[in-house]
Amino acid sequence: MNFKISLAKKTLVFYSIIGLVISCASIYNLIWGVILHETPTYRIGVFSLFGFIVFPVLLISTYLKNKCVIDTDSVHIGKIKYRFSDYDFFITTYQLSFKDRPLFSIFKKDYFDFVIKETGTNNIVFQKDLDIFRKDIELIKRALPPGKIKYR
Repeated sequence: MNFKISLAKKTLVFYSIIGLVISCASIYNLIWGVILHETPTYRIGVFSLFGFIVFPVLLISTYLKNKCVIDTDSVHIGKIKYRFSDYDFFITTYQLSFKDRPLFSIFKKDYFDFVIKETGTNNIVFQKDLDIFRKDIELIKRALPPGKIKYR
């Protein structure tokens, strides 16, 4: 079994929508504003001229950094491999007060963390906020072996 998911799926969806607008506007500004001089160039900067290159590169690097692959014997996050025999996996649930909630999920009460601890020493080697949908959290729970996932 090989299960792949991005641990920052909501962020990627949100920024890909914004990135489409920024990319179109930066291409327009570069071609018609700077090269052809048909419209005024309001601002010359990285996102106004080369946003169609910079923003997709940022999206791809965010995806690669948060890519999680669950195999039959290990979990790969980014370039690091965590074996089931050496690490314990936790999905922790916590609640935030209204003033501490992020702007884009202000009405959401429950937040989740994905925590990986060493088996012998209980040192936390990885902790990440799960910025994914609730359905994806259930898929992660089903993809990990039953004895290796713990809840808090």
